[in-house]
This record gives sequence, structure tokens and C-alpha cells, in this order.
Amino acid sequence: MPTAATARHDDAVIRAAREVFAELGMAAPMSEVAKRAGVGVASIYRRYPSKTELVEQVRIAAFRLVIAEAEAARAEESDPWRALSRFMHRCLREGSGIGTVLPQLAEQHAFSAEFRNLQQQVAEVIEALVEDAKLAGELRADIDWTDVLLLFKHLNPALPTSESRRAELRARYLGLVLEGLRSEGSALRGPAPDTAEWRALCDNRAS
Repeated sequence: MPTAATARHDDAVIRAAREVFAELGMAAPMSEVAKRAGVGVASIYRRYPSKTELVEQVRIAAFRLVIAEAEAARAEESDPWRALSRFMHRCLREGSGIGTVLPQLAEQHAFSAEFRNLQQQVAEVIEALVEDAKLAGELRADIDWTDVLLLFKHLNPALPTSESRRAELRARYLGLVLEGLRSEGSALRGPAPDTAEWRALCDNRAS
């Protein structure tokens, strides 16, 4: 059972790693992650023996947050549209890290069972939110749950400004996007990603 101190250490390292790898790619030194996290380099290597393992853990942390926000939205919002809107706003709030574009992992990288299990849970909880909103007649019929996940990437580009300002911009443009997700509107061009395409994009392996 991890202690409170261990949890704080891991959270600081994950946050720092997300920033560093998004900015500098896999060439970033672990010393830079340690510097931003305020911990020693050796303590990082004891927990995460390689950069690829640390990148995977950054993504696992994002999966856990997505699942928690989706479950909370469904449990606490009786209106399906409000649940979906709340979920998307919470996922793009300041400091969440969801949608951050991380460097590609090697094609031969083998994801852990934990990663695959959480990846599947993410698909299931977001599909439930989307289907609820469709059944309520609030969400357009040609939107798939995969569209929602890819929108996080489009709404969280690496802009040269502070995270607080980026969060303001994400919220602003999410408002526009949500209006476009409403049930009325002209047909979208092209098909939504299917599950296999989404999984390949989510895996983000170098080809």
C-alpha cells in the first residue's frame, strides 16, 4: 500500500514527466524530469527504470483521471447532456494533462496489462456517456465515443503560453465544440474512427 509521501512523489514525477516529454520528446534527460518534480534522479529510476515505462505511466494516470471524471459525471448529473458537457470540461481543466501529445513509443513496445485494462475501461465509460446523450436526443447521431477522445487532442495543442491561459482557451473552444455536438446540424464529413483505429492512435507507436 503506497504511503501519502509515495503518492505525492509519484504525482510530482508524473506531472513533471508529462511536461518534459511533451516539450522535449524522448531525448529529454531524466535529470530535467527530476528537476521539475523536485526529486532526485535516482528516486525516479527506482520507480520507473526507463523513459518508456515512465511515459506509459503518464498515460495510465491520464486514463485513470478520464475514468474517474466519466463515472462521476454519470453518477452526479441526471441530465445526459450536462453529464457529457461536465465530463469534457473537467477533462480539459487546468492541470489535468488530458489530451497532452506525448512522444511516440517504439513500435516493439509491449504495453502492460494495466495499460490495456484501463484503455478498455476508458472506451466503455465514454461510450456510455455518449450513448446516454444520444438516447436523450441531445447529441447528434453521427458522433461516436472515439470522436470525443480525439477532440481532447485537438483542443489541447502545445501553445507557447502558461497552463492557466491554455486552460482558458480550451474552455473557450470547447464551448464552440459542444454547440457543434448538439443533435441538430448538417452531416459530418468522413467516418468516425472505429475502435481499432482509435486503439492504434491511442497506442501512438512509431511506425
